[in-house]
Amino acid sequence: QTLFLIFPSHGKSNIMVYVGICSLLGSFTVPSSKALGLAAQEAFSETPTSDSRALYLFLGLLGILVVSILIQFTYINKALESFSSNMFEAIYYVTFTSCVILASAILFREWTALRIMDCLGILCGFVTVSVGVALLHISQEAKLSWSQTKAKED
Repeated sequence: QTLFLIFPSHGKSNIMVYVGICSLLGSFTVPSSKALGLAAQEAFSETPTSDSRALYLFLGLLGILVVSILIQFTYINKALESFSSNMFEAIYYVTFTSCVILASAILFREWTALRIMDCLGILCGFVTVSVGVALLHISQEAKLSWSQTKAKED
């Protein structure tokens, strides 16, 4: 999916192309960082069970992480050249967060330990953040004034 978005013909006119690229790659970046920490622990430990496979895994994850971050920076800069930073920031934050939560849940099977109340709490938190970002975006465009406007009399 990400490769399909990287070579778009309509990227300059649609902000979701850039948001999609950065969010999908971000969904690899965050779990890859988590896995990198786990692999580093195994690769650099002094236990007899540590072997060269852990070091190769660590180096592979580090490579994926670096390439992913570089591509994200490139497309974030392209998006900020083409679109308003307020608009990109709001949409990107919500989309990035959604993709990372979904990727972490799938890769690390974090849903197996969640009860229904935990799921509702996560959902409420996500909705709160999404509405908060939308309200911040809307309030930045609002014109506020201390003077009172007079109504026209007929």
